[in-house]
Amino acid sequence: MSSLNLHFLDARGALTNLRSWLTASLKESHDRAVALMPIGPIDVIVQTGKQVIPEKGILGYSPGPGVIFITVDPDNPALSANIERSFERMFAHELHHAARWEGPGYGSSLGEALVSEGLAGHFAREVWAGAPEPWEQLDIREIRRHVPVAARDWDRKDYSHSGWFFGVGELPRWLGYSLGFQLVSRFIEEREECKASNLAKTEARAFFDSLTKI
Repeated sequence: MSSLNLHFLDARGALTNLRSWLTASLKESHDRAVALMPIGPIDVIVQTGKQVIPEKGILGYSPGPGVIFITVDPDNPALSANIERSFERMFAHELHHAARWEGPGYGSSLGEALVSEGLAGHFAREVWAGAPEPWEQLDIREIRRHVPVAARDWDRKDYSHSGWFFGVGELPRWLGYSLGFQLVSRFIEEREECKASNLAKTEARAFFDSLTKI
């Protein structure tokens, strides 16, 4: 049975006015997620900060099984706007990462990271429906330009995560998220029984051949 333990780092009151909404949103997203996929007991640490996605005012990170860190920027208007339940969708995304940590883990190679992010993106849609996130909608022509490199470097552990996923350097911003999303899309399209919710424990290598379908 899954339990959700919330920890607010709020000694200076920066989260006081948001705490009720954050609590309700986290619990609702968690309830929806566990109805679709087994998730072990989890600690969620909520803090304020400026290191967030500017377009959303939030950032999530699951560094291992049973823990998720969430950063919110109360001064960012995108946080309160919460367009299409951005906050809840982000948490669902991180919950899939947390579940995957109970199996093969997030991974240390490029291919493993692509699969983990693609699965988490699809799970957020499974929980909340709606369109893919902005970082999952890079132009397909741009994505295809980089598929041969992704195939070649699939097993590399010295890849640039900040380059592939955040556009640090010469690669387009959010390439890794969009490529991973398309990769998982192709995998699922050919397997009617598969959803992100039942693929959390699937090894990344199983997705490799779907690169050719993008």
